[in-house]
Amino acid sequence: MFLAADGEIEAGRIRASATAIAAQIKEGDNIYLFTESASLFVAGLLAATQKNSPVSCPAHLQPSYLREIGAGDGVVLTDRQLYHMRSIHLTLSEKREADAGDGLSVDPDIFFYTSGVTGKPKAVRKSIRQLDAEAGVLATLWPRGARRVFGTVSHQHIYGMLFRIFWPVLAGGTSADLRADYWEQLADKLSPGTTLVSSPAHLTRLPPMPAGTKPDLIFSSGAILSYSAALSARKQFGSFPVEVLGSTETGGIAWRRQENVDSLWNPLPGVEIEANGDEQLCVHSPFADPQNLVSTGDLFEREGTKFRLKGRGDRVAKIDGKRVSLVRVENALLALPIIEAAAAVDLPERNGALGALVQLNAEGQAVLVERGAFRLSRDLRHALAERLEPAERPKHWHFGSIPLDRQGKQTQSLLRAAFDRARQQTLGRGRVQNIQADSAAIIVELMPDMIWFQGHFPAQPILAGIAQVHMAALWAEQIWGRKAPDGNLSHLKFRRLLRPGDIVQLKLVRLPEKQRLRFSYTLNEVIASEGTIEEVA
Repeated sequence: MFLAADGEIEAGRIRASATAIAAQIKEGDNIYLFTESASLFVAGLLAATQKNSPVSCPAHLQPSYLREIGAGDGVVLTDRQLYHMRSIHLTLSEKREADAGDGLSVDPDIFFYTSGVTGKPKAVRKSIRQLDAEAGVLATLWPRGARRVFGTVSHQHIYGMLFRIFWPVLAGGTSADLRADYWEQLADKLSPGTTLVSSPAHLTRLPPMPAGTKPDLIFSSGAILSYSAALSARKQFGSFPVEVLGSTETGGIAWRRQENVDSLWNPLPGVEIEANGDEQLCVHSPFADPQNLVSTGDLFEREGTKFRLKGRGDRVAKIDGKRVSLVRVENALLALPIIEAAAAVDLPERNGALGALVQLNAEGQAVLVERGAFRLSRDLRHALAERLEPAERPKHWHFGSIPLDRQGKQTQSLLRAAFDRARQQTLGRGRVQNIQADSAAIIVELMPDMIWFQGHFPAQPILAGIAQVHMAALWAEQIWGRKAPDGNLSHLKFRRLLRPGDIVQLKLVRLPEKQRLRFSYTLNEVIASEGTIEEVA
């Protein structure tokens, strides 16, 4: 049963909708199913099985992407209006009879699309039986977790589909028909007895929530949740999120609660792990191909029956909880007429955001001079929207030559170093001492080439007061993933000058209930400056 704004959507109504949809499908049509509504997704899935049609789950509806996965030769079922392909617009039937058609009479193939290392979307086949088996494991581990489910993630991806559709249906629970796009939509819903299905992309941008916002369980998957975000979630909701490690190919692999900074992963029941020749994590799982080991591309280290992750061993990165092929991003960049060479890299020091190093041709150099780096990067992101979904579009840009090692090869360390140099010009050379949910301490070396010293003053450069405020706000965004308040300044005190080469301790304290950020710079154990940034009411 699904919960919509106008009431509950029961099984009889979904089955009646499926019968109406099936009447519009030909036997054996290739079905591409994309909906915002979970109940309409189930209706479309039931309709497709009535016609013995395989079902593909696009990640989004960008026209060039749909053509790339072959949707032009099939039928797109969606609750949006599409005009560029053969499509059927789904609606819920008004009929509610419980006997309006049967459930799944066969075990159909469902295809998900993920980013392969070649840069092209890779189709991954799953069966209903496999998804049911994984939902059964969730029901065993968290037997009361599917009573009332709300989510911030899409059911078009396997994680959202399992946790928002299959598990609640299996357990006889209730799930929200639509995902929440904003935290404010959940403010009056996450009471005891509920479960929140979310992701690091959302949990690292967690605003203050009303008192009593205490779901029984919080799940996070798609990427590794930072320790500071886990602490923030516990402070906000009263418990640590349950992180679930997995992928489209493997299904769920393991879970953990980050109760300390080095919490280990527990394999899910029935999942066996081992290392391949490259020391990468491989999985033998009932939720994947049971005959084969599936490599995840993750480096790992065993500790008894548990394990810890040690980074990626391939060119697929997790960006905002989604697998992104860096090769695919580079190919999309190279297809733009003003780009001569391009390299994509994930940036762990910037909360895992995606960066692009771009070498422009002569035409592009002229555009850069005319438009400037900020406007050009915005234009390039817009140009990529036809082919790439939001997580695949770089957030950080660097225009110049692509760094190569002595063998003429690109390496992640060199690519990240190019961004680190730009980062040091605004943030300084920093080393984090301590991070908590709402406080942090960083040792910062003020580099002579920082942009803040330019013009203040050529003969005796100093770090101006307003620059110190900007630096504090940028460090807060770097650490917690949310933009610091931008408004009034109060309690400002500047006691000592800060100069190039100084090594200072920057302390940050968030006061989320009042949307304030308090900062202080300490030089040689003496507070050099301090103040508060407070958002304008």
